[in-house]
Amino acid sequence: MGCGASVPSSAAPSVSPSPAPVTEAAATPAPVSGVLGVIPARYGSTRFPGKPLADLAGKPMIWHTYHNAKTSAVLTKLVVATDDERIQKVVEEFGGEVVMTDVNLENGTERCHAVLTQLQSKGERYDVVVNIQGDEPFIEGSHVDEVARVVLQSDAVMGTLARPHIDEADVVGVNNVKVVLDVNGFALYFSRAVIPHNKKGTYDPNCRYWRKLGIYSYRADFLPTYITMPESLLQKAEDLEQNKVIEAGHRIKVGIVNEAVHGVDTPAQLDDLNDQVKKGLIKVPSLVVKS
Repeated sequence: MGCGASVPSSAAPSVSPSPAPVTEAAATPAPVSGVLGVIPARYGSTRFPGKPLADLAGKPMIWHTYHNAKTSAVLTKLVVATDDERIQKVVEEFGGEVVMTDVNLENGTERCHAVLTQLQSKGERYDVVVNIQGDEPFIEGSHVDEVARVVLQSDAVMGTLARPHIDEADVVGVNNVKVVLDVNGFALYFSRAVIPHNKKGTYDPNCRYWRKLGIYSYRADFLPTYITMPESLLQKAEDLEQNKVIEAGHRIKVGIVNEAVHGVDTPAQLDDLNDQVKKGLIKVPSLVVKS
């Protein structure tokens, strides 16, 4: 079987491909009580301390992430989850909603769960939680919609997004996570290696490789299970947490989009983004939103 087998039947050149027909029940999901968007934002990043408040095109990075995520058509509520009062102050000053979380939480997923738990204790109910990376300031609302949709319209417990690869450099790097899919768009495996992997062990320009993006959605009733699941063999082998979900027999649905957003991991990457914005090479959609 050739590389073409890795193309899901639901994949199409659009942000929101139609899901493959399964059963009438799956195609017509029950009414939902809400979709919660959470932007985890830590001040104490090892590689880039204070990153959420770093200046991008004259605004704090978290301002861009929040306003762009706000363009989503499916989110019932959007909050920033942080353990730092400096971030809280900035977000509340521009009208955003903040939920304070424990400083000892290990990652963004745990912050999402903490937010969900706090809101549920107030009587709020959500069926899906979307984890929106705070260091992706140009996140598109349509991406948020798509990652929520793949869970709402399937039996998957988690969702994420992927895009077609660009070139060999886009595939071979160990920091460029790849995913192989079944014909219905469910993830078979996530890897830092080149997958699919041919007999020659070389990159094939005629193969369809899928690059995973850094956004996730979870069924709200699965999130408590997810954060307590023990590390699995495949998770530790690849250093990719989502593999433990597949290894445990759960399903992750992958939505297909055409382009990735610009993430920021280091000060040098932020400097490069600011330079591209000044030169007009990158449009900043959030700047058209009145603050």
